[in-house]
Amino acid sequence: MYTIKRAAELTGIGVPTLRAWERRYGVVSPVRSEGHYRLYSDSDVRALSIMAALVADGWTASEAAAETKRRVVGSDGVQRPVADPSLVDSEANQPEGLDEVLAAAHDLDAQRLGRALDRGLEGVLGDGGGRLADFSRVAHEWLLPVLFAVGGAWADGRITPAGEHLVSNAVQRRLSALYDAAPKTTDGPLVVLALPAGARHELGLLAFAVGARRAGLRTAYLGADLPAQDWVTAVAGRHAGAAVLSVPRQADVAGAQAVIDRLRVEAPQAVVAVGGRHQDETRGALLLGHDLADGVEALRSSLEGMPVSS
Repeated sequence: MYTIKRAAELTGIGVPTLRAWERRYGVVSPVRSEGHYRLYSDSDVRALSIMAALVADGWTASEAAAETKRRVVGSDGVQRPVADPSLVDSEANQPEGLDEVLAAAHDLDAQRLGRALDRGLEGVLGDGGGRLADFSRVAHEWLLPVLFAVGGAWADGRITPAGEHLVSNAVQRRLSALYDAAPKTTDGPLVVLALPAGARHELGLLAFAVGARRAGLRTAYLGADLPAQDWVTAVAGRHAGAAVLSVPRQADVAGAQAVIDRLRVEAPQAVVAVGGRHQDETRGALLLGHDLADGVEALRSSLEGMPVSS
């Protein structure tokens, strides 16, 4: 058990903030010592660490508290963060090599992780651009399940935030290489892909950009945290045929909706398409669904007959 001062040190949260989160949001319920001092368990510290990480990632305190409590369960009354069951597949359907990825993340072993990722992506790395079907299959059957499982392992404390970042950065480097290697075309309308302001979880969108370019679409990938005015400049200013956003977190919905509303007024010629876990919470856009190949095909179909962008 930990005193409030020690819990604050372990989580990087100031004592006043820790007290406020406990009082306002009920993310933890410390016991009291005989001297009436708060005492925090390992599970309390882990829950507070999750909330702190979410807040640092741009979630509001209320949103982070709700998400933290969603991840914390315990029929025996003990709080323990667990993986999101909607993201982590059953053990029987785990992708091959997942244990190796998790072990490397746990040990912060970058070389071991690199070998595991390269084995999992074998067949699409270094294939000169390849076919959409090949990449879509690998992404759907291996890469995305691995990323979901890594997020779950972080949530239930089996790997640290550093381990999760190690995996994310390694995957981003490989997806960026695949995007650069895909054949580039100057034909057809331009497709602009980016995340709305404040959104930074870009691996799903980057994977979609790889698939779109492999499918022969003309793409411009602008990455994370793009302000609404820059969306207007990129889409309306270049007469783009489509704008593709991702909404990976509930906290990203408002920013995505602001971009959608702005583009519908200032770039009415463009198809505005949305993917990501929380895409259904947006209005007025083409929803791409959760299958990469189907989403790319839906986007391609929506662009048929459009003139070439400038």
